[in-house]
Amino acid sequence: MKVATQTKLLSPQEVAEQLGVTLNTLAVWRCHGSSSLSYVKIGRCVRYRAEDVEAFINAHRFYHADKPVNACD
Repeated sequence: MKVATQTKLLSPQEVAEQLGVTLNTLAVWRCHGSSSLSYVKIGRCVRYRAEDVEAFINAHRFYHADKPVNACD
């Protein structure tokens, strides 16, 4: 028997806060397909799987040992 696993779904507001971007930026990324961040539509509601957000963050990690890294606010 297959056991269903529950996927944590995040709202656009939660994802925007986690990534430090605006809701509008997320909407533009969805509309233009300019991001590798996957999303789910349930009716008119947009949701993001927590594991997809984590994968997106990990895919955008950079390591520069020879240069100082400036943090974005």
